[in-house]
Amino acid sequence: MKPVLVAIVLVVAMPAGAAAAWMLMETMLVATSGPAFCTTCHTMAPFARTFRADVHGGSNPEGTAALCTDCHLRHDNVAAYLWTKARFGAHDVWAQLTYDLEAIDWRAGLARRAEYTFDSGCLKCHRALADVRGNQPAFVAHRPYFLGEIERKCVACHPHVGHRGLAAALPPSATGEADP
Repeated sequence: MKPVLVAIVLVVAMPAGAAAAWMLMETMLVATSGPAFCTTCHTMAPFARTFRADVHGGSNPEGTAALCTDCHLRHDNVAAYLWTKARFGAHDVWAQLTYDLEAIDWRAGLARRAEYTFDSGCLKCHRALADVRGNQPAFVAHRPYFLGEIERKCVACHPHVGHRGLAAALPPSATGEADP
């Protein structure tokens, strides 16, 4: 009887448990990937507002919108995606609980946008740019990037992508410096 029980556990229970764990993880990843979740904190209000006004936030003829994680997580591979999601998520929870949120200089963060916007996310949706050839404007503009002749990230040339009018929507700098 014992070998039969072990066989049942190995053949049925373990795969069922693994499938249930995967479905739960997938559900949680999807539930925590879009603006509905990412903008629940009041500090994210300007980011939500400017995202909705941007072409990537659905302000386009098709109404198609990216998820926050499409741009703000690495898409090189599953491990990189999960690691970045866990690291950024833990940081954001820690910040909400411990930082003086009124003292954060959000405008200074704009200069560091390449630290939390990933080319692999851009290329997930815009992969066709790598295949453009000839004298087409998209090819000419992106040729040095795809040939590895420059080391700039996408947001270096596209600084306002994803959040139309963000600099103007952010609260005044807590440092007392003039707004850009």
